[in-house]
Amino acid sequence: MAAFSLLLALLAATVVLAPAAQRLSIPYPAVMLAFGLALAFIPGIPVLSPNPELILPLVLPPLLFAAARRTSWREFLDNRRPIALLAVALVGVTAVAVGATLHALVPTVPLIAAIALGAAVAPPDAVAATAVAQKLGIPRRLRTILEGEGLSNDATSLVLYEVAVAGTMTGAFSAWGAGEALGLAVILGVAVGLVIAYATRWLINKLPAHPAGSGLVLVVPFAAYAAADAVHGSGVLAVVTVALAMSRYGDTESSQTRLATGTTWEIIELLLTGSAFAFVGLQIRAVADSIDAPLQELIIQGLVLTLVVIVVRFLWIFPVATIDEHLHRRKEHVAEPIGWREMTVSSWAGMRGVVTLAAVLALPPNFPERERLVFFAFVVIVVTLLLQGLTLPTVVRRLGVRASPGEEDEAVQDLIRRARDAGMKRLDELRDHEDVDPEVLDHACENADRMWHSVGFAPPDADSADAHTDHAMTVNALKDEMLAAAREAVVEARSESGTDPTIVDRVLRRLDARGSHPE
Repeated sequence: MAAFSLLLALLAATVVLAPAAQRLSIPYPAVMLAFGLALAFIPGIPVLSPNPELILPLVLPPLLFAAARRTSWREFLDNRRPIALLAVALVGVTAVAVGATLHALVPTVPLIAAIALGAAVAPPDAVAATAVAQKLGIPRRLRTILEGEGLSNDATSLVLYEVAVAGTMTGAFSAWGAGEALGLAVILGVAVGLVIAYATRWLINKLPAHPAGSGLVLVVPFAAYAAADAVHGSGVLAVVTVALAMSRYGDTESSQTRLATGTTWEIIELLLTGSAFAFVGLQIRAVADSIDAPLQELIIQGLVLTLVVIVVRFLWIFPVATIDEHLHRRKEHVAEPIGWREMTVSSWAGMRGVVTLAAVLALPPNFPERERLVFFAFVVIVVTLLLQGLTLPTVVRRLGVRASPGEEDEAVQDLIRRARDAGMKRLDELRDHEDVDPEVLDHACENADRMWHSVGFAPPDADSADAHTDHAMTVNALKDEMLAAAREAVVEARSESGTDPTIVDRVLRRLDARGSHPE
């Protein structure tokens, strides 16, 4: 019961501290980690002991799915080479470098076991990278590369990790076998993801959008991960593939499901990430106490490994990104070139997180020097998240790596105008149908104009973007006032005798859907 109460406390702390961190432009995982570290020094705090076999399949799927929903296949393909150089090549280089360093520092750890730790600490955290990219307003191409790396590197890391763990436990390891396992895992993971995405799409068309369709979307990431794992594919890539494929549908059923599940995924991501990082801070002292070695020696060794993780990223990104960018510019025009400032930000944005945590906790109980390796992984998470996560906003501001102030607004307007043109074109096509009343169409067009204006549509010949923005905000504010009064009247009806509460909830959902608009 004490452990359950502690878990509730971590969830409640996430709800309170995450908004404060976001207002300060600080990644909230760093704040939750610091909170966990503070809790660790309170006497009597219980120790949480999660089942290692359940950590990866329960923690990774929802976090990966939530993060992958914010990107697209097109952005992956447009930046496939830099993403691959970070998500595949850099992960392998980091794993070997950390493994060799660890084996030199602690000879009792076999090299292959040390590489297992290297694979666990190699991938930067997808959630932390996404949070930083969104809040700091960095250029779109750099943001895409960082997010793509965060979503893809887990597959490389976990396959290499599993091969190294198996090699440690059996005494047999083959570099060729590791490469073959990675290639097969990628193919099977993507294939499983596509099959499950297709099946999910078919079911969504057969099921009510809410609650059955929404419930299905919440279950799908876990099903994709488990199915891929069962056939020895990459569960990570299966989940990412499903998320990318499911975001490509624009019909009514899919839109209703997205409306119902979007907020739910944001809540799951917030609570799960916050509690996971707080757990790292909370457990690091208990793990250190369980190791028969001087604490100072453990900390120094952990800091050395952390330094290797950070330095290897710099040593890889600067020369490799420079060569890749030079080749890229030769072949095609690049709207957003990557220079030394962007390379510095990318190199410093290497915070480790949930994947590292889940991987080291999943090490077998009889793994060589298991507790020591878990402690080292915790040190890497703590230092990279607190040092790099807290200073990255300053680095971005000092180097001036920011997107153009009006770039996002212009992109929003372009897409809204494209959507409006398609919708109005459809109404024009319906005028040719004899079974459609012209007066009804005229009325629909008038309502459509009001709707597009509330969404934020600005006519191409608008006098001023600022004037339009102010006007759109006024329209949205009036709409919100009207809907607030409408909701209040509907809620009051719930307390009246003879009112069916299910009818009240149905009408409220319709009003809530009409009230959603871009901020």
